[in-house]
Amino acid sequence: MNVVYGIGIAVILYIVVLLGINVFYPAPHFEDYNCTEPKLVEIQVCNPSMTVGDCYNVVAGTQLNESSNVSEAAFKACNDRFQKDDEIYAKNFLLITNVIGVCIIFVSLFLFLYLSSMINLSAGTAFAGLILIFFGFARGWMATTDKTKFILGMIIAAVIISFAVIINKRYATEKSKEAKKIKRK
Repeated sequence: MNVVYGIGIAVILYIVVLLGINVFYPAPHFEDYNCTEPKLVEIQVCNPSMTVGDCYNVVAGTQLNESSNVSEAAFKACNDRFQKDDEIYAKNFLLITNVIGVCIIFVSLFLFLYLSSMINLSAGTAFAGLILIFFGFARGWMATTDKTKFILGMIIAAVIISFAVIINKRYATEKSKEAKKIKRK
């Protein structure tokens, strides 16, 4: 049962945090940019019974004019604006999820150390923080420089490893106390 509740806590906490980020810092959506796609021009094929002059007039009437080139340029500019905003969002999302993830892992350590009877709560909380960190890296991977990813990764690794050391020391202390009790009996 502890495992089920731990997984449930991890999933629910993960979803709640992502929904909170979406409420307070929504991702850009392409539809919101109102980019109108350039109109495709239908190419007319000359009929074999047409004269060369008639065929030329049909083809000349369907060629791209300057206004369609402008709409193509406007669409490209609009799309570029969306791509730039999405890249900025991805960088910020990476930072936000990593900060929240580390905070959640810190809370899980606190829960473990001070409420050790609630191991499922602590484990689920820690797992949610780890998933958030992973998802943040996945979303912001292409938008962030390798240097930023490396520095963030080193900081997070140091935090997680130090928390794991604290937890292992706690387990070692508890095991040695139990061993001493058994020897006394």
